Amino acid sequence: MTAEREFSGNNQEQASDALKELVQAAYNQRIDSLFVALDHQQWGSFDPQSNTVQLHEQHQAGDQDLLDLAAVYTVLNGGTVFAVESERVPSQSKIAAVFRY
Repeated sequence: MTAEREFSGNNQEQASDALKELVQAAYNQRIDSLFVALDHQQWGSFDPQSNTVQLHEQHQAGDQDLLDLAAVYTVLNGGTVFAVESERVPSQSKIAAVFRY
């Protein structure tokens, strides 16, 4: 079991804290519950047509906060978002989610 999915217990298919996967899953209506750290940002971009996510260390022109983007897509697609202090996000990550399927 990888560290990224450690919090999900024995079923690695139902949860993740891998940001790229979660942005894609939020857009594709797969997230049931999303946990997002209030005190963090992750700059990058998401292209829905190619379903690709780019992460950047520093803010670049045209970037979005991907944590916020995942939260917005989750809400728009009927999921629930929990904005919490970073120590309350499962697996001590900036973001984590439970999938619908």
